[in-house]
Amino acid sequence: MMKIENKSKPKPSLKPTPMEVGKAEKPDKPQPKKGKSANGPSSPAEKPEKMHKMGVITISNVPKDMTVLRLYEIMGMHSLIGRVYVQPKELLSFKTNNNHRKGWVEFISKSGAKKIARELNNKPISRKTSSPFYGLLWNMKFLPRFKWHHLHDRMEYEYGFVYKRRRVIKKQAKKAKDDGDA
Repeated sequence: MMKIENKSKPKPSLKPTPMEVGKAEKPDKPQPKKGKSANGPSSPAEKPEKMHKMGVITISNVPKDMTVLRLYEIMGMHSLIGRVYVQPKELLSFKTNNNHRKGWVEFISKSGAKKIARELNNKPISRKTSSPFYGLLWNMKFLPRFKWHHLHDRMEYEYGFVYKRRRVIKKQAKKAKDDGDA
């Protein structure tokens, strides 16, 4: 009898072959974190909230009797507020009798801050005659491209300058006193 040759391919063995493990090359694009798609969220429910652009306005003359809380209440009637800062009285010029301080208000919405600055600028703070703010006008301006950290850095600088100046004045006074006693 004649032998029939099997011309078909041999069946692969079911045993796993050992794989070579080496260092993988870093891809050009950063890989997404585990559980996230490179194309963004897979469902609308997974989309992160849109980041709002904050807007900052400056108030150049906050009356002496107006507290941060009162300013927060007044501005809060117009739009959502993030943070409020009013310059402390110790940073006012001691040479002039300046009772007005500077203030900054950060709004959650940049467009809301622009709108408020436009509407309230040069308008009376209060129309009630019994109010301590009767007859006073708002003087505010929207600060484009101004972020809250810019204000924070500026205040740190001013505080350092004020305290340095105080130390110099104290040293001069002490030196003058010592010279007068001798």
